[in-house]
Amino acid sequence: MKRIFALILIAVISLSGCGQSNIPVNITQEIVDIDGLEKEFNIFFLADSHISLCDDRDPDLIEKASQRSPMFKADDIEAWDRFDALINSISDEDILILGGDIIDSAMYASIDHVDNKLKKLKIPYIYSMGNHDFEYGSEYFSPAAYEEYLPRLDDMRDDTPYQIREYDDLIIFAADDDNSQISSPILEAYKEVASKKKPIILIVHVPIEPVTGDDSLTEKCKEVWGASADNKSRVTMGVNGCYPNDITREFLDLVLSDDSPVALVLAGHIHFYHKDMLNDDIVQIVTGAAFEGDALRVTLK
Repeated sequence: MKRIFALILIAVISLSGCGQSNIPVNITQEIVDIDGLEKEFNIFFLADSHISLCDDRDPDLIEKASQRSPMFKADDIEAWDRFDALINSISDEDILILGGDIIDSAMYASIDHVDNKLKKLKIPYIYSMGNHDFEYGSEYFSPAAYEEYLPRLDDMRDDTPYQIREYDDLIIFAADDDNSQISSPILEAYKEVASKKKPIILIVHVPIEPVTGDDSLTEKCKEVWGASADNKSRVTMGVNGCYPNDITREFLDLVLSDDSPVALVLAGHIHFYHKDMLNDDIVQIVTGAAFEGDALRVTLK
């Protein structure tokens, strides 16, 4: 079953909102043909805005935020202003999907900014966790990160490591990042969803390595982010990247199997656009970084 995909248009738009004007955003428009879809479905997807707002509610992170925030100020535009401009560009999409690293740490000021913007949306959204959203100083995928700081985002998402939206003819399954791996609850939830035999749109923060022999993603990631000591990609999931543990291996085997219901994978993390085929049937599209104004508008047909 062959999935056909094509780049339609890259739109460079200047938007005004929230007191800001002339903030450019780069929205790559895609179309993906999915067998069995009854009607057109439109997704707005963004990741990696890395908003780093901090106030006196998080005094221990003020210095870190002051150091990190300039890293995500592209063309003299603050990450939070670029995020607002992207959200303002949403029009008639059926859903917004936030693919991780929307905030740079679980600081109240950053969370409040995103939450206040999302509350004004007229469409549903999914917020999936990246590797930065609930870190807090030295707490990175630690028990404290999960127990104390991840719950700060509960108002914007279900308190599970996966988010699911089921429609009549498709399912969106978003898997939280677990330090470039997949957790056991995600694997079990995915198995249940996959058993329904509906086309699945899979959201992962860290891109998946293709099994087609196409190594362009791996090589580009090594060029941009540097290779590991054993010359592997540091920012992708797969045997030539962040080597999968047993649970992640089982998850990837199911996703990439010949009878997989996954039709499309959307990812972020690497801060540049990339599109490939994971196998003969599954399209993967990776968005560029939202702090640079990049996002995807994906039409499923």
